[in-house]
Amino acid sequence: MNNAAPALLALLLVCSLPVMTVVAASPEQEASTGGSANQHYRLQEGAQTTPIAIENTTNQLPLSGGIQGSHAETGADLGASLASSSVQMQVDYEQYTLVDQEFAQATNDEQVAMIQAAYNRTQERINALDERERTAVRAHADGDLSDRELIQVYLETYHEAVVLSDLLTDLKVRADQVSDYSLPAQQPRTDQKTLDFYTSTIRTNIADASQSIRSGNTYEYRIQTSQNGYRLSTLSGDSYLIETARFDNRDTTEQNQYQSQDEAQERLKELYPWTLSHRGSHTQDNSVENFYWLSLDHPHGELSTYLDGGTGDIYQEIQVVSADSLPTVESKTKSWNSSFEVTLNKTPANGPVQLTATDIDTGEPIQATIMIDGVEIGETDENGQLEYLPPAETYDLAINGESSRVSTGIPW
Repeated sequence: MNNAAPALLALLLVCSLPVMTVVAASPEQEASTGGSANQHYRLQEGAQTTPIAIENTTNQLPLSGGIQGSHAETGADLGASLASSSVQMQVDYEQYTLVDQEFAQATNDEQVAMIQAAYNRTQERINALDERERTAVRAHADGDLSDRELIQVYLETYHEAVVLSDLLTDLKVRADQVSDYSLPAQQPRTDQKTLDFYTSTIRTNIADASQSIRSGNTYEYRIQTSQNGYRLSTLSGDSYLIETARFDNRDTTEQNQYQSQDEAQERLKELYPWTLSHRGSHTQDNSVENFYWLSLDHPHGELSTYLDGGTGDIYQEIQVVSADSLPTVESKTKSWNSSFEVTLNKTPANGPVQLTATDIDTGEPIQATIMIDGVEIGETDENGQLEYLPPAETYDLAINGESSRVSTGIPW
C-alpha cells in the first residue's frame, strides 16, 4: 500500500461497511452415509483446557465438547476474488480522492481527532472479527451452517484482517507526522498480533486457492467445530498444519493474573515443556489486551500460541509439526475374507492416521482409493499406505481396490 496516501478516512469507511459475503470456491463434498447430505459425526471429549501432552514432541491444544468434523476443498472462485477486490477498491478510492485533501486542510487538533476516531473504529472492527467467527462456528457445530458457509466467514475475516492490518500500519505512520501526538506504544502492536491470527498459513492458502484462475488448483483441509471452538488443519507433504481456537479459554473480563512477562513465560513452559526446552522463544507482552503471545521454532516444527492472562490457558494456537514426529497411540488391524487387511495407526489429539492396506492372500500392498464419509481423500502409495486426517473419532471409511471394495465404520 502506498504510504503517500494513508488511509485515515478510508479506515472509517471500511469500518462502516456491511459485512461482505465471500463465496468459497467449490461446493462442499458432503458425507454420503445413508443419512442426510449434511450429516456429520460428533465426538464427546473431556473438557480439557490445557494442551494435550504428547511424548517427545510439542503439545497440542484440543477441542472440547461435541465435535463436528468434515473434509473440505476450496478451489478457483470468481466471487471470492471479486469480493476481495471490491473491499480494496473502495479503500483505494477513498484514499486518493478524499483522505489526503481533508486531512491536509485540518488543524492539528482536528487531525488528532480524526486519527483517534479512526483508530477507535479500527479496534471495534477487530473485536467484531472474533464475535463473527464465534457465531459462525457455533452455528456450524449445531448443524445450522454448512462447511461452505463457514469457509465464507473465514474468508471474509481473512480479507478484512489483511485490509485492517495495512490500514493500521498507515495510521501509525500518519500519527507520527502529527506534532505532539502519538498512538499508545503497546496498543497498535497488540492489535497487529490479534490480526495475525486471522491471516494464518491455512487461511492464506484457502484464500489463494479461492482466487486462483486455474480451475484445477484446489486446497484440501479438515474442519472441526464445537460450541467451545474450532480447528482447521491439513497435511502438506510431511507437515501437519493446525490452527485451533478455544473460546472458553478466553475471558477479557478477568483480571490479569501475571505480574510480569516472565511470569507468563513460566506458565507457557508448563504448558509446552518439551517445546520450550529445545529452543529459545520470543514472548510478546500484550497485557494491554490481557494476553501474551509466544512464537518459536523447534526441532519438529513451529509454534505460535496465545495465552489468556485471565484464565491462564491457551485460547489460540497455530502449529506446523512434522507428521513423522507424532507417536502412534493406537494401532488396530481388521481383515476381510478374500479381500483386504487394513491397519490404522492413530496419533494423539485426533491427529493424522496412517492407513496400510494389504492383500490377505499375498501380503502385497494394495493400490486403492480411500474415501471418508463419501468424500475421496486420496490413494494409497506403492506401499499400500496413505496418511489422512480423521474428521472425528467416528466416521465411515471405504477402501476401493481394483477388484474389490470394503466399507466399514470407525472405530472398529
